[in-house]
Amino acid sequence: MTRSCPWCLEPLPVRQTPPECPHCGSTLGEEGEPKALELRFKKVEAAQAAAYRRLLAWGVPTAAAIAIVMPFVHIGALAVVPLVVAIHLVIVRVMLVRDAQRLLRPMRRLLNRWLARFSFLWIGLPGYGAMTVPVVGVVLGAGTFVVLTSIVNVSTAVSLNRERRGQELASWEKLVPVVLAVLSIGLILLVIGFAAIFGWSAMAIMEKMQAPSG
Repeated sequence: MTRSCPWCLEPLPVRQTPPECPHCGSTLGEEGEPKALELRFKKVEAAQAAAYRRLLAWGVPTAAAIAIVMPFVHIGALAVVPLVVAIHLVIVRVMLVRDAQRLLRPMRRLLNRWLARFSFLWIGLPGYGAMTVPVVGVVLGAGTFVVLTSIVNVSTAVSLNRERRGQELASWEKLVPVVLAVLSIGLILLVIGFAAIFGWSAMAIMEKMQAPSG
């Protein structure tokens, strides 16, 4: 398992722990190392809580403003909605949980990231897609921003707390992203199947209409 320097969080050599961090020069293996790691966890947790409040403070009005103009873009909403989902995902990754992710072990970090991606897929697309509905879409768009941001904030905070305590990956940490992945693949296959059936039916109707009568 990889190990990071408790001071600068850069990865350390896997085979052996050097007396000093090759990146920042801090001394390793002494009594101050666990304390440094504990202080870093507390600092990251406090920073994430503050970032969460800031995101909601300006993100909710922004989502509401976008929802107000969405009914007027008509067919353009097909491009705007995925773009809003992607931008929101990048924002929470960079501004909310970037530092916390660095404290997680690789597998927990990977599962946490995929949980966020699937949450944005299953909640973000229909939630932001509802912004095309006048008036009601404003509430749904702002609510979607709150729900998605809160999911990422809570899931990362829980993972960070478990990492801080040195707890191994729980079954639910592994199961939730896997279940969402299976559902996503199933949905994609279902859409492809319906598209194929629709295309085949349309071709059959066209061939029948073009066939000479007699």
